[in-house]
Amino acid sequence: MLLLSGLSACSTTQKPQESENLTTNVSEPEPIQTLSAQQLYQQAQNSEGATRVQLLNRTQNQAINEQNWSLLLQASDTLLRSHPEQQIQAVLLKSYAQAQMGEPQRALQTSRSVQSQLQTPEHFYWHQLVQGTAYVRMQMPQQSAPFLLRASETANRYQIEASQLNPILWRSLQSLSPQQLTKYDSGSAIAKGWVQLAKIKQLYLGSPVELHQASNNWQRRYPGHPASFALDEKVAELMKVEPYNATKLAVILPLSGANKGLGEAVKSGVLAALDNYQFEDIYFIDANLENQQLTQQLNDKQIDFAVGPLLKSNINRFEQHNLLEGIPSIYLNRSDIERQSLQHYYFALAPEHELDQALAHFMAKGFEKPLILAPNERSGQRLSEHFSSQWQRYNEQPPLVGLFDDNKEMEKVITELLEVDDSEARIDAIEGIFKRNVKSETRSRRDIDVVYLLANATQTRLLKPYLDVNVSTFVERIPLYASSKSHSTRIDSTDKRDLNGLYFTELPWMLPTKGLANLNTRQLRERFDSLWPDVADIEQRLFAMGYDAISLIPQLRQLSMLPGKSQTGLTGELSVISNGEIVRHLAWARYQSRSINKVSLEHLDPTPLFMKKQFEESSNVMAPESVAQ
Repeated sequence: MLLLSGLSACSTTQKPQESENLTTNVSEPEPIQTLSAQQLYQQAQNSEGATRVQLLNRTQNQAINEQNWSLLLQASDTLLRSHPEQQIQAVLLKSYAQAQMGEPQRALQTSRSVQSQLQTPEHFYWHQLVQGTAYVRMQMPQQSAPFLLRASETANRYQIEASQLNPILWRSLQSLSPQQLTKYDSGSAIAKGWVQLAKIKQLYLGSPVELHQASNNWQRRYPGHPASFALDEKVAELMKVEPYNATKLAVILPLSGANKGLGEAVKSGVLAALDNYQFEDIYFIDANLENQQLTQQLNDKQIDFAVGPLLKSNINRFEQHNLLEGIPSIYLNRSDIERQSLQHYYFALAPEHELDQALAHFMAKGFEKPLILAPNERSGQRLSEHFSSQWQRYNEQPPLVGLFDDNKEMEKVITELLEVDDSEARIDAIEGIFKRNVKSETRSRRDIDVVYLLANATQTRLLKPYLDVNVSTFVERIPLYASSKSHSTRIDSTDKRDLNGLYFTELPWMLPTKGLANLNTRQLRERFDSLWPDVADIEQRLFAMGYDAISLIPQLRQLSMLPGKSQTGLTGELSVISNGEIVRHLAWARYQSRSINKVSLEHLDPTPLFMKKQFEESSNVMAPESVAQ
């Protein structure tokens, strides 16, 4: 029995104890921590061999994600010193850091050092991205676009992560005009997709329904395109862009005093534009009022948009005393004071716009030695200096500049600059030797390939014959160009004979009606001529300015957001640049057979001189297909 009891005791199972809640004793798994670029770099410094290389590569990637460009530069330099096998990628990322840190020229030079050694599609991608980023930093979108588009094509083809590329490419394309974008619209599907979306944005910005429909069509046509990142946020944001809803407009002009006539000319243009743009109330205010009176009127009338003043002195006064603070405004001139508000814009009939346009055409034609002729007075000196300084940004040789004090001195300046006086001296010397008249013809220097006149209409009609007779008859005629100062509708009505062949820039409004853009504009011009047949040229130009100022208001926000977008006006193709300046691209015209004909001339946004060689060499880098092989 004792034996059986013992066996029984051994076989009895014990009652299980109540178990504790196991979850209370099990700790949560710690989340995986992403180390910062600085932490990764510190770990790399304490490591060796392959581990060190791996950590430095991770440091570079994380530094890019954090936009820690100084650490990216430091990590790349560390790789270059201790791991030469990483040279190509390290140099490319170093140059990328330099570009992002505001040293684009150094970035171009650094990346050039390895551009003949690129071995992989990743190398090509980063090389193109560096080049494009550098040109973006220098505000040269036409030069940056081809590099960035090639980088996007490479990233798409070889599945390279391109989060750094897409935003900067999108911004670069938005800075191009529709005509400039068209140059890139015939490449790969990737390039076409980028260009088409940029065009859609320019065309439909401020029109939510059309923008939404066009964006959907684009998405169906380019599914999975890298530019799709811009649809969800960027296009949605653009759809919210509304034009200025101006209801109570103030037009502030000199309506008394010596400049009353100029103010009245602008006022006439404003009134003419009201046929197409309606406001609840419009108030014409004299800019010569005291500050307190102006402020009182603006407040009492609850002005929500202003056009004017016209004179620069008044604009400076308005900005110094913040008279238009909080009111969106189009000043009708430039200012000597830094822009006070992002809602203030500057619309001036600035002759510098024409000079920049002429330079872009001269570069497209390949001219190398221009001759500038201008009166030796304040305006002539300023404009010739502006052209010279701009020219020397893109060319090794400075232009020749001839300044004349009066009409009598014109021929002397021309003969000296063309070296015709030296030729005449040689002829006289030979006649002196032979003691008889020698059949001869003067020679002019042959290196001048274009002449640009910055003279008024009367001076131009004297200068051109002097040029015609002083250029050698046995050489090709030097092309002649002029600014709008050379053109006068009143003088042209009686005399165009001596101007045959002269090209000039001009407001479309000032050209014969056949050169105007559309039927409504031609009818407006005909009505203007019937009402004011004898009005002066300056008043005609100011009329067009007033008309365009009103026409710009509905599109002003969109134009300011898109540097490449423009609007056709009486004063030219109008666009807005980053400092709020409204820039004009004027029409080209030519005197032909005693008539004036509008012509289309090519333009080229030039590459600065110090970058030409770099740009040419960088453009000839092997395509990724060759690199991959």
